[in-house]
Amino acid sequence: MPTIRDIAKRAGVSHTVVSAILSGIDGKVRYSKETQRKVLAIAKRLGYRPHRGARSLARKKTFTIGVCFAWEMAEVYRHPAMAFVLAGISETLSKHDYSLLLRANPVSGGYLPKPNLFHQNEIDGVLLVGAIRVDDKNLALWRKSKLPMVLVSTPPQDIDDINYVDIDNFGMVVQAVDFLVQKGYQKIGLVLPSLDYTCHQVNLWGFQYALSEHGLTFPSKWVWTIGYTPKSGYEFAQNFFATKSRPDALVFLAEMAAIGFGRALLEKGIKLPDELGLVVKEKFPEQMGLLKGIAVIKPSYFRLGIEATEAMMKLLKGEISRPFHSFLPTQISFNEAI
Repeated sequence: MPTIRDIAKRAGVSHTVVSAILSGIDGKVRYSKETQRKVLAIAKRLGYRPHRGARSLARKKTFTIGVCFAWEMAEVYRHPAMAFVLAGISETLSKHDYSLLLRANPVSGGYLPKPNLFHQNEIDGVLLVGAIRVDDKNLALWRKSKLPMVLVSTPPQDIDDINYVDIDNFGMVVQAVDFLVQKGYQKIGLVLPSLDYTCHQVNLWGFQYALSEHGLTFPSKWVWTIGYTPKSGYEFAQNFFATKSRPDALVFLAEMAAIGFGRALLEKGIKLPDELGLVVKEKFPEQMGLLKGIAVIKPSYFRLGIEATEAMMKLLKGEISRPFHSFLPTQISFNEAI
């Protein structure tokens, strides 16, 4: 493993100059642009990597980003999308030579942990990941914290002073309704896991807007909140098909519950899309691969992790001076669509 002294010897300068160049410290040690280019070229050629502890001392940074979820880890592990978000975060941090510090949320009920989850001077910034409850009082504590923060979610509508990145929860539903209307469906329902979270409220607003744009009525009885588990999706299917006055198409955004709903469709022999138009979110092949005739909303959760982390890097460099809000567009897959 090459050292600063190895680089200094090859460059013909003192190790103090090399240290200053590699640490990015300006003004304290004088050196020419030519010396800087030479040292950096030698360091790259030798495959030099700075010692994290020494770099932290020099720049008074930890080069570590904290990550915590709005849910308990048991819930996180049940949701495949969160693995993609975490992978995007991890890959991007590695690219910037930062470490990731993942802390389990000790708070139950889908609420954020308090900022004291991380110790003082332990991290340079934090990524808060997961759907945010509309009544989450701990979010206010994070807003008051001096720690640089990016929310990987959508906050309640009355909060616009924090940085956040999320998928386009409004646009995805508009896209789904447009798709179903183009296929001839006029009676469309919406299935959500809950309305306790901002992202799902935004889904509902998108649904109402899209129906209005197409001149369709909005029967509130055709909006269901059914929970998060495959069991809840299976039970919903039993009740749905027992109802005489029901829509002929569904925008089904309760991802994990869709697994149970799909199992019920197979058991009942429901033919898609003839007997039901169906748009689901995240049809994981291993879970719903037997179902054909489904349109699939495909958010890129991996990209979400990348975008949130890149935003954090810009925040730490001072390239962002005011709160930013970013929404990632989604796609509908047509390869097995209606």
